[in-house]
Amino acid sequence: MASDAELAEWLSSMLKAVGTTQAHTMVQHYILRDIVTQLAGREERPDAFIAAMFERVSGLVDQCELAGKPDIEAEMRWYSETFFTSIGKTLDPG
Repeated sequence: MASDAELAEWLSSMLKAVGTTQAHTMVQHYILRDIVTQLAGREERPDAFIAAMFERVSGLVDQCELAGKPDIEAEMRWYSETFFTSIGKTLDPG
């Protein structure tokens, strides 16, 4: 059986790994959001561009639902709705 010190060291390393993964994910999120926002800004109708992207991503999310993965589908649906809503709010309305 592992000692308390060994368990504490293992837990600390796991927390660091999770924190590092979350940091990478957040950075990727903001980079991707910036790229999509810039692409939308180049379009004649940025809102239509974002709506079309959202529809394509929603189709992929629907495939997860059809594959019998409701937990993954729910998380992806929430994330995609949040992601595209945040981009829509950053677009210049006119």
